[in-house]
Amino acid sequence: MRSVFLSMILASSLGACATVSMVSSEAVVETGLSTEQSSLREVSEAYTDLAERKHWVAKSGGLLGFARVLMDGASGDDQTPEMKYTTDLKSGSASRSQQVLQLRDDIESATHGLNVATMEAEKLQGSEASAKRLRADLVSYESALVTAKKARRTFVSALADFEQEELEGASDALTAFDQSIDSASDAADTLADYAADRKSSEATS
Repeated sequence: MRSVFLSMILASSLGACATVSMVSSEAVVETGLSTEQSSLREVSEAYTDLAERKHWVAKSGGLLGFARVLMDGASGDDQTPEMKYTTDLKSGSASRSQQVLQLRDDIESATHGLNVATMEAEKLQGSEASAKRLRADLVSYESALVTAKKARRTFVSALADFEQEELEGASDALTAFDQSIDSASDAADTLADYAADRKSSEATS
């Protein structure tokens, strides 16, 4: 089932990645303080929110949650995202075939959402956006890409509970998701290069 929310964003907008280290830390602050959300940032944030609500990834606890884990450690009752997703999948579907269908739908939804974000990222290449805005957009996009890679681990873990003959297209859906992740990685690299070019151009203008 494809995300209606992400599809609406696409219609209205019609309009851990290698590039992360290339982006200035100030972009993180810019992302949080920006009063105007770009389409790319809106889509990227919506993607991560969807992944958390669907339990494809663990919900971010922010800095306080991270500090708690460092100080106290994870609770023995805590479930990993993979465990939580698989538990929900089994409890929410009456049969194994229905579980596979739900799993396939979730993978396709994750693929669709990332593709929407990539389309928005590609629109910025060659645009007149400032380097500051591009860096902030890139941080959000890379965050969505990291979310996608985490979701992939969850899906792979769930797929391992089924025999190959049970998968009914879910494996093909995962292959398409892998291609989407590769395309997003390439788009992030290209956008990082363009942001660097824009910064150099602004410095000499």
